[in-house]
Amino acid sequence: MGYKSNLNNVLNALEKGKKEALTSIGAFGTAEAQLRAPVGKKEDGDIDPGRLRQNITFNVHDDNNGVSIGATNAVVNKKKKPYAAWVEKGTAKMKAQPFLEPSIMDNLSKIEEIAGQKIKVNMGGK
Repeated sequence: MGYKSNLNNVLNALEKGKKEALTSIGAFGTAEAQLRAPVGKKEDGDIDPGRLRQNITFNVHDDNNGVSIGATNAVVNKKKKPYAAWVEKGTAKMKAQPFLEPSIMDNLSKIEEIAGQKIKVNMGGK
């Protein structure tokens, strides 16, 4: 009986697991950021309260080597300027209200768990 390489099967399983892990991490990080995103009030002059929260999304990179979580450019202020970064980092006139970075940094162990589980399942583990 000759040698049969399973290298391609292993690499395909790893790639599938990686994509599933990144997708799950993106969904988890998005949900966490949405929970933490501040919501303005109409009485304070906010044009569309909750728009920031509603427009937080994620994208798995085309090369399958990462995931980006952030707010779409649909989130604009009265001057039609994107403002998610201003909320996250603050400005000279506005205190920072971080919601993106803490949603990831406060959950690193959970993110590692998600990644490990997805890889394990795709490699035939339970």
